[in-house]
Amino acid sequence: MFPPGGVAHLFVAGAVAALVAGVAAVERKGALQLMLSRPLVLGPLLGWALGDAQGGLVIGVPLELLFLGGVNLGGSLPDNETLLAGAMTTAAVLAGKATGTGVDPPLAALALLLLFPLALVGRRLERRTEDRNNALFELAFAKAAEEPDPFPINLRGLVLPFVATAAICFAVAFFSPILAVLRSSCSPRAVSALTGSWHAVWALAAATAIRAVRDRRAPVFALAAFAATLVLGLLLSGWP
Repeated sequence: MFPPGGVAHLFVAGAVAALVAGVAAVERKGALQLMLSRPLVLGPLLGWALGDAQGGLVIGVPLELLFLGGVNLGGSLPDNETLLAGAMTTAAVLAGKATGTGVDPPLAALALLLLFPLALVGRRLERRTEDRNNALFELAFAKAAEEPDPFPINLRGLVLPFVATAAICFAVAFFSPILAVLRSSCSPRAVSALTGSWHAVWALAAATAIRAVRDRRAPVFALAAFAATLVLGLLLSGWP
């Protein structure tokens, strides 16, 4: 199931997603410091570039809360929220256009279920990037006498995160028709279950964000946030 415009549209959308997500990946390494790499910013920005800013916001907000406590310090590398946000937004927005539903809770839940492993893949890619950057640092240090300007070597250190993230998001654009077919084939019971699971994701996201607070009572607050968000979401949606 393809969005309006067919394969040609997917190719253009994939190129747009690759560019936006690739720049966000570079920013995540500290190149720009504009917070483009955060899901809360990347989701609606990429959604807008693909024609559905609201759909991007639906993806970006819970992902921002889920990964709020992740810190890249020293040898500690968190899961790659930038890659996941870029891939999920690309797939969900394009699939929502194909189905005509937009990025609704069942579609968002399916996208998270199928694409969450990319956060772990992204962490491994980032480890490779760190190793490569260490090698480039040693190269720059060795060439300091004959080439005092390290800028060209610094740019080489940003190539891998850009290319890896851009390539994955471009490929995910062509995965979106599969996601659209899965969403369209859901029975009413499956739609209801997926809607409930998306509310559970929101509840977990709220709990995770509060758990990041450095306070002894944070686990209690996290549990309360999970329960309150889940109940409120179910009541507002009229779920069962």
